[in-house]
Amino acid sequence: MNDTLLAGLTVEPRPYQLRIAAKAIQMFQGEYVNRAGQTEREAQSVLIESPTGSGKTVMGLAIARWMQREWGFRVGWVAMRRNLLAQAAEENRRWGFNIDLQVMSMFDKHPPQVDLLVVDEAQHDAAMSMANLHGMIQPKKILGLSATPYRTDRVKLCFQRVLRDADIHHLIQDGYLSPYRHYTIPRYTPESVAECFAREVLRWGKSLIFFHRLARCEECRQELARRGVSSEVVTAESNRERQLEDFAEGKVQVLLSMVILTEGFDCPSLQTVFCRPSGKSCTVQMGGRVFRKYPDLPFKQIVQCRDTRHPFSRTATPAEQYVWMDHGWRTLKLNEHLGAISAGALQVIASTPAELPQWLLRNRERGRPRWQRQPE
Repeated sequence: MNDTLLAGLTVEPRPYQLRIAAKAIQMFQGEYVNRAGQTEREAQSVLIESPTGSGKTVMGLAIARWMQREWGFRVGWVAMRRNLLAQAAEENRRWGFNIDLQVMSMFDKHPPQVDLLVVDEAQHDAAMSMANLHGMIQPKKILGLSATPYRTDRVKLCFQRVLRDADIHHLIQDGYLSPYRHYTIPRYTPESVAECFAREVLRWGKSLIFFHRLARCEECRQELARRGVSSEVVTAESNRERQLEDFAEGKVQVLLSMVILTEGFDCPSLQTVFCRPSGKSCTVQMGGRVFRKYPDLPFKQIVQCRDTRHPFSRTATPAEQYVWMDHGWRTLKLNEHLGAISAGALQVIASTPAELPQWLLRNRERGRPRWQRQPE
């Protein structure tokens, strides 16, 4: 199956994409063999969890194409945001999938009837809308795509199988996601974060900043404005589409958020994420937004304070680590430049001829067995 899933397409398949797509189809067929060696029952719904930038749209389209070709399924693609629908339609055309694809909004009151419903960015705030849509369409199969890990909410309960295969660390190591630099600051307050950003605007670039409360987001926005930095607070009530468009076009330098942008937000030119102090689940959701590769950015960046419960370096090894000390950044490990200097120095030392002192040679001779000693 792996050989035919992406055959005839212009997209270059990645090994993990083929694995995930094949497993999902096996789950739908009732042919998936689990780790215990047992063949699992046919699944009506499968959720694929894979990081932002891993190519979930390609995986979803590959599965949909196979099911349309083999089973004659009518395919519907649903999302909460218009740009996700446009992206799916564009990739369907660009890569040569050429699926007869019905795109629809999560809020469509009269959706078309389909056999396979693909739910793009199946995050928790879409749970009720997805349930309503499912009730109207009643598809034979549901495929969910999500970059949000460690959730046990209503959406995950809507799916009979959850499929995880590729994590951020391995996708960085394999070159599919961007390497990153990790920065540690002493404190994480609206004022200190705004000061940190405004001090080195060019270092941070387009940035996403998270806080626990709306009041802190607003306070940081005001602190940034005082320092000449344009920013907006994104909430469930704000005009999110317009805010994200302005950010992508460079009209706004910084977006501030509590939780809303941990899901369904994808901006390849995003350079830095400031992660509020949190545990593993929320930290990975926040930081995971930044790893999509972008031609002009060889490294992405994550900023955390030293009091966080889960440094992102525990999830994925950074290329470089820095900590703010004594009014400047101090490296915690050799950066690329220092590493090259050190490697060069070691080569010079290794190739330099050296002679041991005679007294040391004599002492070394005495320590050997008599039969191994050199004649006087």
